[in-house]
Amino acid sequence: MRNRGMVLLTALLFLTVMLLVVGSNLFISKLSAQSAQAAQQQLQLEFRALEQHLMMLNNVDPEELPRNSWDMPACPAIYAAWSDPELQCELLFVETALRSDERPVFARYNSILLRKRFRFAEDQP
Repeated sequence: MRNRGMVLLTALLFLTVMLLVVGSNLFISKLSAQSAQAAQQQLQLEFRALEQHLMMLNNVDPEELPRNSWDMPACPAIYAAWSDPELQCELLFVETALRSDERPVFARYNSILLRKRFRFAEDQP
């Protein structure tokens, strides 16, 4: 009788350990699937943000971007052939940001554009 009880106890202990191992594997695979899904959503959001940003840059009209611009005191050296008073340069900042409603996922792209303008003698003070 004692031998049967020991076998039953050992079998129950083995089944309990196996149940814990299988349960932990299922939990880990569930976490892994959720992590993969979150990464996939992040990549999709990044792609949409980049796509919108590139469309905005391709269709940009320089005259429509006065906000977020800084006048430069002097233009970059690549434009040194022009005299300083006649050429005015501005830096324009273009930003695209997307946020996901489901999870706290955020994607942002920024670009800096250089706008060059010629000032004629009658425009100068």
